[in-house]
Parts: sequence; structure tokens; C-alpha cells
Amino acid sequence: MASKLKHNWLLSRAEAADLLRKLADTLEQESDELGEYGISLAELVKFKVKVDLGQDDALEVKFTGKGLKVCGAEDPCGSGVVCESYSKLKKRMQIYFKAIRESVARGEMPSREIVSVFLSDSEKMISYHGYGDDFYPAYAEICERLRTSFDHEDQAATAAVVEELAQAKKSCHDRYK
Repeated sequence: MASKLKHNWLLSRAEAADLLRKLADTLEQESDELGEYGISLAELVKFKVKVDLGQDDALEVKFTGKGLKVCGAEDPCGSGVVCESYSKLKKRMQIYFKAIRESVARGEMPSREIVSVFLSDSEKMISYHGYGDDFYPAYAEICERLRTSFDHEDQAATAAVVEELAQAKKSCHDRYK
């Protein structure tokens, strides 16, 4: 999903300064084109510029950028939104699931926001193919039971479903990680 852009130029000090000035102007004016250098900032989520000061007048300027493509209808995250990598989604889910388990272990109901984000992320996760597809239907059903027990504020049922989710996660990760 992530796209990488790399450019290396050998420039004079004046040319390197001009590139950096134009880059600064582009950022300040909220423009997105540095066409003469083959760079479109609109396609990037982050970039880095490295200038190697050589012994002579020529400087090596390295531009690296990282971007995310916009999804099409066939992509898992839906049409017209920026795709998120599966690994970033899973890392966030891990953080929220840990918070849910800690709340349950303290005998408390987890926060509505944490459960809501976790369930939303779970729906996104099962739209990614090739990461445990055969576990997805059962996982979705357990998530729906979590939603129901949480909505009914049934602490015992929520705790039981969270434990079931932990077991389902372990089974899937044992097989696919």
C-alpha cells in the first residue's frame, strides 16, 4: 500500500539552495508540486531531504518520500479513502485490546471509545485478505457478541467474550504469524 519515492541529485550549492527554497515555498503556500524536480507532495505522507556536503562544490541531495495510495473499490478499506497498512492497524488493535483486557481484569467495563475503536478496527481487519481469512467469520461473530454484551452493560458476559477473543487471537496468530 505504501509507495516510496527516491531522488538523488548532484547539485551545485546554489542549485541545492534553490531546491530547498522551492520546497519551503511549496510547503508554506500549501501547494503540492515541485514539478521541475519530479515531486508531488500531495502523494506523500512524509519525506526527508538529506544533503551530503562534499569536499568540492558539488553536493549530493537525496530526497526520499513515503506515501499511501488512495483505495479503489476493490481495495479493503473502501473507495476514496487513504489505505492503512495491515501492520499499523494490528498494532493499534493490540493497544486497544490490551486496554480492554486490563479493564476486565480490574472488574470494570472498558471505555465506550476503546471498545468502539477496537470493533471498528476489527471490521477493517477482516476485510484484508490473506491474513487468516478462515478465522474471520468466527472472529466477526465473537466481535458482535462483544458489542452486544457491552451495549447491555453485562460485565460478566463482556469478560467472557473478551477471553474468547483472546483465545481466537492466539489460535489465529499461532497459525499465521
